[in-house]
Parts: sequence; structure tokens; C-alpha cells
Amino acid sequence: MKKTLLIAATLATVLLSSCSTLKYHYSEARIAEANTDVFVIPPTVKVDVNPQAFVDTWVFEGRDLKSIATPGISMETLTHRLKVAATNKSLQKHQGDILVAPLFDIVSEHDGHRYTVTIRSHVGNFTDWNKNTEDYIEIQKAYLAPDHQVGAYAR
Repeated sequence: MKKTLLIAATLATVLLSSCSTLKYHYSEARIAEANTDVFVIPPTVKVDVNPQAFVDTWVFEGRDLKSIATPGISMETLTHRLKVAATNKSLQKHQGDILVAPLFDIVSEHDGHRYTVTIRSHVGNFTDWNKNTEDYIEIQKAYLAPDHQVGAYAR
């Protein structure tokens, strides 16, 4: 009896597995390599600079300083954030778009609970935006070689 039951179970398994289909799926992202060219065309603009220099002094303490100086911030990052905040305030005050040749003087007072930022600069406004033409784009393409890379530079 056990022998017959074992043979019947094996036969049923063989019959059921022969009814199933084998699925094979193959996919590939790309057969050919795709290359793209990116041309970064910087906008050019003229700057109207006010010849009258200004000197602004901004004090950061309390809530203003807490929003800039987060816990564990490095001194370099804090200095950068103070410069950005003071620049923003000066540009709003003088209704300008850019500071030309700014000089920053940052003084820490009361054990770092108060910072005084003094800016000496000229204010400039953007005028006459240059809309680059197709000719300009073609000239820039001619200057590019395959070994050139796009890089970001900061002063």
C-alpha cells in the first residue's frame, strides 16, 4: 500500500510539473552607449557701479545669531554665514544687486554671543543682460575639446 501511494504521488508530481511553463526574461538597459554633450553658457551682464562707497555695520545677537550659529558649527562656516547675512542686509538697504569689492571686518564680542560685521564696499546694479545667440553657442562648441571637463570655481 505504501509503495502504491508513493508511486501515485510521484506520478502526480511529474504530471503537474510538466504542465507548468518556464518563463525566461532578459533585459538590458542599453545596448549602445549613449553620450550627451552639455554646454554651459554663462549669462553676461553689465554692472552699473555706484562710485560712492558705503560703510555698513550690522550687529548679530540673540535670535538673529541663533538662526546663523547652529550648535557645533565651525568658525569658518560661521564667518561665511555672517558675511552672507550682512551682505543681504546691505543689498536690501542700498537696493543693489551685487557688492563690488567688499571688505568685511568681523568682531566677536561677549564670548561669542554678539558679532559685529562691518562692510566697506560699492553697490552695483545689473543692466543690459546679454542673450546669447546661436552664433555664440557655435563658437563655444568650437573651443570645447573631448578632454575638457566642466568645473566650478570660487574665489
